[in-house]
Amino acid sequence: MDGILRIAILGDYNFAYHSHNATNQALQHAQQVLDQDINYYWLNERECSEEIDNFHTSFDGIIIAPGPYQHPFFFQSIISKLIQQDIPVLGTGDCFKTLVQTHFENKGFDPKSEKIISDNLVTGNQFTSVTLDRFSAEFGKIYLNRGVTEYSSSRYSILPHYSELLTEDFEIGARNQYFDPEILKLKTHNFFVFTMFCPQIISSKDIPHPIFTYFVKSVRRILDIKESTY
Repeated sequence: MDGILRIAILGDYNFAYHSHNATNQALQHAQQVLDQDINYYWLNERECSEEIDNFHTSFDGIIIAPGPYQHPFFFQSIISKLIQQDIPVLGTGDCFKTLVQTHFENKGFDPKSEKIISDNLVTGNQFTSVTLDRFSAEFGKIYLNRGVTEYSSSRYSILPHYSELLTEDFEIGARNQYFDPEILKLKTHNFFVFTMFCPQIISSKDIPHPIFTYFVKSVRRILDIKESTY
C-alpha cells in the first residue's frame, strides 16, 4: 500500500498503561503485515474539545484509546462530532459506554434518569476475558481464523430493551457470553466501529489483531476513494 496514513489516537497517553503501549504496537503490527506506512499522534481529549470543529481534519483515521481519561466528559461532544464526519473511527474499551450514552441522548433519552448501561463491572486495574459469540456476517469473516476470546478492563451491561434499540442504527458485530454487544458498527457511516474489549491487548507481530488490520485497510480504502474524486 502506497502513501503514509496519518492516524490520531485520542486519549491521555501514559507509558505506564499497558493498553496505551499496546495501541501503538497494534498499529505497528498492522503496518508491517499490510506494508502500509503509518504516522500516529496522540491527542488528549481537552485539546480535541477545544478544537472540536477541526481537530480531525489533518488525519486520515481516528482511534479512541482505552482510558482512564483525565476529562472523560469531553468524549461525548467528540463522539457526536465524529459521527458526522467522513473519517474512519475505531474506539476501544471505556469509550464504548460513552458511545452508547451519547447515542441515546441524541435520540432523546435521558441516561441519567434511565439506567441504560451499567457502570464498569470490572473492579480494579485488571483485564478480564470475554467470549465473543453471535457474530454478524461481516465480523464472522474477520474472526474466521481467530479465537473468540478477548480481554478488557471494562465490561458494561446494557438493558435488553436498549440493546435491541441499538440495532436500529448499529450493526452488532458480536455479543459476549452475557449477551451484551461487544462490537458496534454504525450503519450510516463508512467506518465507525467501537469494541467494548481491547483488541490491541492480544495483537502481536506474528498475528496482528484483525480489528486493527480491518481499520487500517478501511482507512486506506476510504482515503483512496476520496483522492480519486479530487
